[in-house]
Amino acid sequence: MDYAITSRDEPFKGTEVSRKSVAALAVALIDHPDRLVRANVGVNKPNTDGDKAAFV
Repeated sequence: MDYAITSRDEPFKGTEVSRKSVAALAVALIDHPDRLVRANVGVNKPNTDGDKAAFV
């Protein structure tokens, strides 16, 4: 469950993210509802920058 978050003002990085990482972020936001309030974020796996995902 390794993920990175990019904000609306940053260029989106990464081409992959796991369902477990998205679920971990969702649980973290449920546990801490004051975090990322009304934020527009992107979620990706660190160090997966590129034109397309590795599994393609």
